[in-house]
Amino acid sequence: MGLGVILIFVAIIFILWGLFSRKQKNRIISSTLFVVGTIALFTSILLLTGIYDPYANHIK
Repeated sequence: MGLGVILIFVAIIFILWGLFSRKQKNRIISSTLFVVGTIALFTSILLLTGIYDPYANHIK
């Protein structure tokens, strides 16, 4: 749960940074930041919803 919350903030930072890079005409950097932000956001959603739980095998 904690890692999911942290990843949401990191994803928001990367996506906003990508938006500001797009305004400065850095297409490669902004596209890369958007992809990284989207992957981080998707991973945080998986962690927060419990679909992916890295500690599920240890709780038995």
